[in-house]
Formats: sequence, C-alpha cells, structure tokens
Amino acid sequence: MKGKRRFKPIDYIIAVLFLAAAVFSLIYALQYKEGRARLIVTDGRREWVYPLDEDREIEVKGTLGISRILIKNGQAMFLDSPCDNRVCVQSFPLSRNGDWAACLPNQIFIHVEGADETDSAFDAVGF
Repeated sequence: MKGKRRFKPIDYIIAVLFLAAAVFSLIYALQYKEGRARLIVTDGRREWVYPLDEDREIEVKGTLGISRILIKNGQAMFLDSPCDNRVCVQSFPLSRNGDWAACLPNQIFIHVEGADETDSAFDAVGF
C-alpha cells in the first residue's frame, strides 16, 4: 500500500505533548486575570503586591517610620505617615491603572496596575 501514511509512535507523543501544552495554557489563562487591579507598594528596596479587591490595611516601614496604607472598595490611599507635611495622606484615592501616590520623605511609593481603563473619567482634555 504505497502512498498510505501511517502514524509512528513519535507522532502520537508529539500530539499528546501539544495537546497537554494547550490544556495547561488554557488553565493558566483562565486562572490569571490580567485585568485584575493590584496595588504595588515599594520602599526603595522591596516591592509588595496586593489585590485591590481585597480590603486590608498595610503598614510599611520607611526611612522616617511606619506609613499606613488602606485598601478598601477597590481603592487605595495613605491613612497616615510620619512625614511633616503629610501631602501623601491628602492625595486622592487610587483606583485606576497608572494612579500613584508617594510619601517622598519616608520613601514610600504606591501605584495601581492592571485596573480596567474603560471608565469615562478624563485626565485632561485638549482643544
């Protein structure tokens, strides 16, 4: 029977490996949601990542002392910081991708990544 193709054992192995890779990729894609918003907190040396959809209070030790950060209802903000001017505590709550706040004297920086950018708020309007 010339011209008839037959599968060899290596063909079955390749097919099974390809199928397994496809299944694992699908499972990984379903578990990891890229759009899930997260708060990144840095103290100049280390970095911590917290989901914005889980309410919590965070304490981060900076150069001047402890800064307290609150995550609640999908927003994050500085609650307290040991700096003199406390500009960080007066900043608006962070919730959108790219939002950030910092306590420069205490060297604590927080920013949001991965949040959905489909809201209708404008940063600036040009004419």
